[in-house]
Amino acid sequence: MDINTNLNEEHKILRQTVRDVVKQYVAPRAYEIDQDREYPEDIFNLFSDKGFFSILFPKTLGGSDLGTLGLTVAVEEIARGCASSAQILILSALTTWPLRIANNENLINAIIPGVINGSLRGAFALTEPNASSDLSTMVTKAKIKDGTYYISGEKDFVSGSTVADYFISFAKNEKGAMSAFLINLPNPGIIFLRRDEGMGIKGIPHCDWSFDNATTPEENLLGNEGEGSNIARISMNAIQPLLAARGLGSAEESLAFSRNYSLERKIYGDTLSELQAIQLYLAEMAVNVSATRELTYNASKMVDNNQFTTEEDAAYLNIAKIFSAKAAINSADKAMQISGGHGYMEVHPLERIYRDARHLRLYMGTDEVLKIRVAKSLLETGMGIGSSISRQSTEERTKRELRADK
Repeated sequence: MDINTNLNEEHKILRQTVRDVVKQYVAPRAYEIDQDREYPEDIFNLFSDKGFFSILFPKTLGGSDLGTLGLTVAVEEIARGCASSAQILILSALTTWPLRIANNENLINAIIPGVINGSLRGAFALTEPNASSDLSTMVTKAKIKDGTYYISGEKDFVSGSTVADYFISFAKNEKGAMSAFLINLPNPGIIFLRRDEGMGIKGIPHCDWSFDNATTPEENLLGNEGEGSNIARISMNAIQPLLAARGLGSAEESLAFSRNYSLERKIYGDTLSELQAIQLYLAEMAVNVSATRELTYNASKMVDNNQFTTEEDAAYLNIAKIFSAKAAINSADKAMQISGGHGYMEVHPLERIYRDARHLRLYMGTDEVLKIRVAKSLLETGMGIGSSISRQSTEERTKRELRADK
């Protein structure tokens, strides 16, 4: 099973580099990161020192110019050792795509070099207590006075926000049009409310914040007023391959563990690998991993080719994330069955992998919301499938039978 299919030499070298770092530094820290429930500053600094934050960006901004496919490979490898650590790289992409989509050169030049060198970190503040998938219900307001925006409302589940230097946030003007803003931190109008304790991804704090006339200068408006919904949508499109990569890495690790364990573990004198039931589990996991890899890499290449702005583009990207999330959960579940009670214990990596994988079916669009978008695109465009051949043949046969009856 060649995992480097369709990767160029730079991406292959990157994979090995990241894999070595994960094996030596990240994987040994995974249990502690999960138990401590604290942002792993040492891992962030390690990624910065290794230049991982440069992978996504073009050389004109000081990046490595390996694109989304390069970052996908890195996230995939890191997720094998620790999904929380992989999420650090995902957030670096999520909080910079809005700047690039809005094409605000001043903010791009002010922020992205800092993200690359590790001196700046952002957080994506979109979800509200009563507005998540349906952005039309957003109630956070933005008013402008004397060249300054004043933003008031509440944002929930803001990942990595306790260590952020800026928020990418969204609010509606008096006419109800949603806009996107960069807000520098600390800000006296942004008040910490609470930390939300989830079952997985415990190394990345998810927190709720109150905005009480939080200020940001007019030049920190991303794009034009009223373009916030589009910026949010396209930004989330762009990171779907990275979320799929996180699921892919988790599924690969579950499969690798299961293979090794089944070859070593004996029952009634035979290894588990000799049992047909176990072989079927392993085969199903391998099928899911292979399919997920193809979907994920193809989705990454779409983003690198600027195919992520339309609803039809989004459908293919969302399919990769939906499939990957289920593959990650199913693979962890089967790996746990193969390992028996040991895999269920809190100290076992599979228990953490299972919990972390479940996060993917909710984050940046639940399965159900993404499926609705896929269905809408399918019904409107056909997604390249075209008209039914069978239906046409059936209709012709029916006509012939009617003529024959006469």
